[in-house]
Amino acid sequence: MKRRLNILCVLVVLVLSYSVFETLFEMGMGFVAGVELVMDAHGKKIDSPAMDMKMIALMPKDLAHFSDSVYNERTNAKVPALYSQLLVSVKTKANIWNMLGTALSSLLEFATIAISIFIFIKLIVSINRSDIFNWKNVHRLRWLGGTLTFSFLCSVASIYINYSGLCAVFSIPGYSFHQSEFISILTLVLGIVSFIVGEIFAIGLKLKEEQDLTI
Repeated sequence: MKRRLNILCVLVVLVLSYSVFETLFEMGMGFVAGVELVMDAHGKKIDSPAMDMKMIALMPKDLAHFSDSVYNERTNAKVPALYSQLLVSVKTKANIWNMLGTALSSLLEFATIAISIFIFIKLIVSINRSDIFNWKNVHRLRWLGGTLTFSFLCSVASIYINYSGLCAVFSIPGYSFHQSEFISILTLVLGIVSFIVGEIFAIGLKLKEEQDLTI
């Protein structure tokens, strides 16, 4: 029983760690690419499209009619296509508040995920010591649910800020933006599950305390 619980705990840690490292990798790749562009443009007047590259998700307004096409090099012919995701170079107005909001929300998202992993590790250590049903673990589970939920809200805020700035200067005929595709609900689901388990622990502890008082 304990072995299976440990395996499940390790799997959850791996999932949370993957989320952290994925965020770090994306931030690192973006930072490196930005530094390379700045270094290339140093002392030169270079207006590279990559400086304004943005990822967008699209939803066709009419799925029955294909207004776009792509070239199929196997048959040397164009085939009908509908776009789902694109990298586009679009210049948006520089807004210091949007930049600060995006940077802050991304930083908070990473920080809260890292804190969540730390809290979960403390929970695993307590379980391995057979110290499971206590109020410390209830508080840990509640904090875990709170940090994971807050991390999800930070990711949504970052996407919304970028989306609002892009909508003001860019649109594609026949398509609507579908940025919700970039929102991962994994951390939200884990956060809600943590809240539920925490409340189950709390109810069990209250019942135990009431039984102890009646004896």
